[in-house]
Amino acid sequence: MHTPTVAAVPAADLPAGTTALFLTLGSALVALYTAGPDSGDWCRWRCLGCGARSWHAEMRSMAREDANDHAATCRSIPWPRPEQA
Repeated sequence: MHTPTVAAVPAADLPAGTTALFLTLGSALVALYTAGPDSGDWCRWRCLGCGARSWHAEMRSMAREDANDHAATCRSIPWPRPEQA
C-alpha cells in the first residue's frame, strides 16, 4: 500500500512556534503559535493578511477558537512575497 506524500512549501513570515494555520475568506493565513519556549499551552494568533492579532496569550483552545473565528470572517488576501513584487 502506497501512502501519498505532499511536499511542504514554507509560507512567508510564519511566527516561530506556529502550530496551526487557518485560511481566511480571501486566502490569507491566520497562524496559531506558542507564546514562548516555556509557555506550555499558552498561544497567540496573527493574521498574515490584515495584521489582526491576539493582544495577549490565551490557553490553546481559546486562542485556536479566536483564530478560527477571525479566519471565518476576514476577507484579506495574502501579501505578495518580496520575490513576487
